[in-house]
Amino acid sequence: MPPTTSASASFPVELLQLICEAADHSTLYSIALSDRTFNELATPALYSTIDLQLFHAIYACVRTLALPPGKTSFKRDLASLVKTISLHDTSYDVANASTLERKQRDVARRRLAHAVPRMRGLRSFICRMCIYLTAGTFTTLANGTLPFVHSIDIDVDLPRVALEDGDGVMMPFAVTDRGLKTLRLETRSSFVSHKYEAFIHALLVASRHTLQSFSLPYGAESGLRSTWPSTPSFPALRELCVPPNLLSQPAFQGTSSIRALVIPRSWSSAQIAPTAFPNLEEVTCSPHELVALLPERAQHRRPIRAVTLEDVQYGVPRFHAMAEHLGIQGWHLVARPALRALRFSGARLARLSFLVSELSVPFLEDLLPLFEELEYLYILLQVRTGEHGYGLNEVSALAPLLERMPRLHTFLLCDKMPVVPGSGMAETRVDGGPHEFARNEDDQRHALAAYDRHSSSLRRAAFTSDFEWEKRGDGWHRRGHVVAEREIDSDGEDEAEE
Repeated sequence: MPPTTSASASFPVELLQLICEAADHSTLYSIALSDRTFNELATPALYSTIDLQLFHAIYACVRTLALPPGKTSFKRDLASLVKTISLHDTSYDVANASTLERKQRDVARRRLAHAVPRMRGLRSFICRMCIYLTAGTFTTLANGTLPFVHSIDIDVDLPRVALEDGDGVMMPFAVTDRGLKTLRLETRSSFVSHKYEAFIHALLVASRHTLQSFSLPYGAESGLRSTWPSTPSFPALRELCVPPNLLSQPAFQGTSSIRALVIPRSWSSAQIAPTAFPNLEEVTCSPHELVALLPERAQHRRPIRAVTLEDVQYGVPRFHAMAEHLGIQGWHLVARPALRALRFSGARLARLSFLVSELSVPFLEDLLPLFEELEYLYILLQVRTGEHGYGLNEVSALAPLLERMPRLHTFLLCDKMPVVPGSGMAETRVDGGPHEFARNEDDQRHALAAYDRHSSSLRRAAFTSDFEWEKRGDGWHRRGHVVAEREIDSDGEDEAEE
């Protein structure tokens, strides 16, 4: 056979580089397989930005990144090419996971611990896949070893007991002079070792002038209790998610820069000063807290234009609780004042997500004056076991309301079935339709046709969390976003290692 000529041999490297820069991710993968020259040019771009949302893909990617250079093609250190990595997998059900599933996630966690220290050019690291990274991984991300890191958003298992010297925490703290822009920690630890408490405090101090987004879950603040009195304020902070009892701390007194506020669900309501958060635009909170943020009589009205009540998010399964003794009317007595409080915002409402216990047309009609500039509406319906959720009649009855919402481009509707009530609360956790309508595409098309008769702006709709509808030039098209998990191709580590 005569020798073959490389497909890229006759082109300047600069031109090949431009081809790689213009290609999307899937095309880059094909380019990298074409010949060695293209592989050398495409591989850095392939691994520079990683964004994965299915665990089988995350597992395979992390396995590749953890490989030592000697075991990769052309002996390259692929982890060193990563600049931005985002791993999301919120579908994992910890309570019902099999032993093999738990092992697979534990293997992924350990492999990340091996790969992260080699990501020398890393800028942003997001890992939300229902596993808690090791404290050592967090330390490597935050202690200045990786000098370009500016964003950390992770689930992390912080040590709860005092550690011995040499535990990986650098004291005194060493961090890049630029500080962090984002620090979002999800941790189960309500007690944190003194070393890690000092570590996080030093990180916050070092990021005083750069931090733009900060998040800490309810309960974790008690593990860092000695941190807050001496933590300075953050003049550049724009997004804040902290438990209610932290809002009174000195670190969060300078609030004029904050545009988005999330108050995690807790047993206590936030006490919010009238002058706090004067420029707030987006809020996620309870109905009672929304009323506190939008008082009828105030010298300054906060310009809130996006509201999420009870942290309901489309496509994100979460636990929600509604007191059973409230019933339908009782819940509406709680929700109606909160939604009516939007009249006292300094801006018109553009986005709204909230939980109801009945799909009530009169209830929504009462709120229509607030919806004139609404662009996005998500309603999560909680029904009790054995109760009817909604069908074609209930959904179609909402169509005339769309005439009063001329800017609405997204309308999403889901329901949840409650778990067996306990302690007077009906807890819900599973998205999707327990009724036939959520799976009946013909009925849903009838409902969409009714919507078209009353709205010219609607472009996205859903009646279940399993799939949604997108309106194009030739009509409505189903757009599925729930992809069946593939079987993970194991290399034996998740079966053999303990």
